[in-house]
Formats: sequence, structure tokens, C-alpha cells
Amino acid sequence: FIFLISIFGCASENITKIGYTNNKSVSIDTKNEASTNTSDASTNKYDILLKEHLKRKFKNKKSKADYILKANISFASNETLSVNGLSVLISTKAVIDYSLIDNNSNLLVKAGSINTFPALSSSSNSIYTNEKSLDFIKERLVKSSAQKLYLLTNIILRKLIED
Repeated sequence: FIFLISIFGCASENITKIGYTNNKSVSIDTKNEASTNTSDASTNKYDILLKEHLKRKFKNKKSKADYILKANISFASNETLSVNGLSVLISTKAVIDYSLIDNNSNLLVKAGSINTFPALSSSSNSIYTNEKSLDFIKERLVKSSAQKLYLLTNIILRKLIED
């Protein structure tokens, strides 16, 4: 009986820590979001997607953010051979450069970059099909990158709370 009480007591303490972490609001800022240059149009689209995916994850309830998360996403593509070696596939990776800043003191909390696992696109003779395939891959990479960045930011915030 005492064993059960101690388990539930420890579990409720952990829940209050997680709840306190979720009370911290994070404002998301993407660098290329406001650019109107036509050469940055594709990057602009993916930065906006990244911001929207992160907004859905954080669900801020406060009007003034405690932290500012600045993020920028870029893509790198390489050609690679298929398993049978007959066709060329395009391997695409996303790289997110981020920095987490304390809004009250304007101090940098953490900065770094996240690399995603490469995604392969299909090989087709149609240029339209190849472009659409690359667009869908980039959208999937943005979504998985936003999830990784959200998890990393929560870990950083929990470490700040524990210290």
C-alpha cells in the first residue's frame, strides 16, 4: 500500500513539472517569412509552413511570450543511385538553424542546427512529376523538422526549470 502511494506521489510531482513547462509561451520567428524577393519564394513557403507547424505544437496561451524561437529552414539535394543501379534518385535533406532567446533578458539560451534524415524522391521522365515529388518531400521534411524542434525546445525548457 505504501509502495503505491509513493509511486503516485512521484508521478504527480512529474506532472506538475510538465505542466509548468507547458505554461512557458514561445513566440516563433522565421527569418525569410517576410521577404518578398521572388528568388526566396520557395524558401518563404517552407518557412511559413515551419512557423505554422510550430504554432500548432506550442499552443501559446499568453499574450506576451517568455521565449522567442528563431528558426530558418533550408534544403540540400544530392543525386544517388537506386538499389538496382539503373535509375537516379534525388536525396533531399532539411537543415534547421535555430536559436532560443529569453524574451525578458534578451539572452541567448541555446542555438544550433537540426539535420533531418534524407528522403528519396521518385525517378520519372516527367519534369512536373519530379517537381511535385520534391515539393511533397520538402513539406514532409518541414513537418518532421518542426516536431524535432518542438521536442528539443521542450527539453531545453525543462532543463532551465530544473536548474
